[in-house]
Amino acid sequence: MDDLGRNFARAAALAVLLGAGTALADSGGGSGAAGAQAWPTGAAAAQLGKPYGPQGDTWASIAKLPDWSGIWQLDWEHSRGGLAAMRPSPPKLLPAAQAKLTAYRAGQKEGEDLQPQSANCLPPGMPQIMTQPYPLEFLFSPGKVVILIEAYMQERHVFTDGRGHPSPDDLNPGFQGNSIGHWEGDTLVIDTVGFVPFTQIAAGVGHSDEMRIVERIRKTDADHMLIQTTIIDPKVLAAPWTTVHPYVRDKGELMEYECEQNNRDSADPEGRPGERIGADAAH
Repeated sequence: MDDLGRNFARAAALAVLLGAGTALADSGGGSGAAGAQAWPTGAAAAQLGKPYGPQGDTWASIAKLPDWSGIWQLDWEHSRGGLAAMRPSPPKLLPAAQAKLTAYRAGQKEGEDLQPQSANCLPPGMPQIMTQPYPLEFLFSPGKVVILIEAYMQERHVFTDGRGHPSPDDLNPGFQGNSIGHWEGDTLVIDTVGFVPFTQIAAGVGHSDEMRIVERIRKTDADHMLIQTTIIDPKVLAAPWTTVHPYVRDKGELMEYECEQNNRDSADPEGRPGERIGADAAH
């Protein structure tokens, strides 16, 4: 089994350790990615999800972590086995969620729901914010990794200081959720919970208050990175849904992103995005 296949198996085991209680669905990672894997047992399973190596709690330990400096962009190149070569399977939904998706698609055929809330300048939130066609950047400081995302000028704070998530009563839902992380060798494992209710797993697929997202991020060489994302939601998904997205180092810089000023879902009569910019846009 190659490294990517091992990562899928570890993500599946981690899903169980997090309380998913179901097997990993066919993730359809494509381009050499493995699908469902056998579950590790015994001592091997006991070691999954445990941090080891430098954890970035001091500047000295940060220097020993992989160098993720610079700007990263989704890798679209089919010739490199990038995003264009990957065909992930859709999530496996529970009946109620599937019925909502079916109704959503039927409505689209009738001209409804042609644009997401991002047409009103709301950020897409997790998990979709990580796969926007805009670059991102990782910043390291003791006990924390910050992910800057050009799209909607968003940022994620991943705490690596050993803390846990707040209790449900103290958890403040957000577009990006509450993220804690640890390092397993050269891989950053991020566990995120606590999302606002109107973000989506995928177009037409909402989530419940029990959605949990586990990401495994690692470089495959100096200029390429893989981000494996496993979404667990026992009220929506029939099985955890795993996808892999490749990133390539970019020579540019993050730019300022501004949504349209005073935008009010500026779709034309056929549902296509329009343009309304300036103080008089709503009139």
